[in-house]
Amino acid sequence: MALKDPNCAIRRGPVHSRADETAYYLNGRLPRLILIARGVRFPAGTWIRVADGQLAPWEVESVVMDLFAGLKHRPLPFTVLLTDFDVDEFTTG
Repeated sequence: MALKDPNCAIRRGPVHSRADETAYYLNGRLPRLILIARGVRFPAGTWIRVADGQLAPWEVESVVMDLFAGLKHRPLPFTVLLTDFDVDEFTTG
């Protein structure tokens, strides 16, 4: 599995308003899993970095379900945000 730090599967993020690298983030309150491209601004809310962008979505979903028991039996929608326009569509739609 290609997590950024093998000793830490979850990282707090974002510290900046834009993604430093392409990675998967989770907002447990929505709940929603996003793949956000490097340089794209984050949607409003708290997003926790869960994996780098090299993994397939179903691999990341499996990791998230194992780590966050409260999400295990709930649907976890997945969204890809490659541009700021995608973020606008995500937040308004």
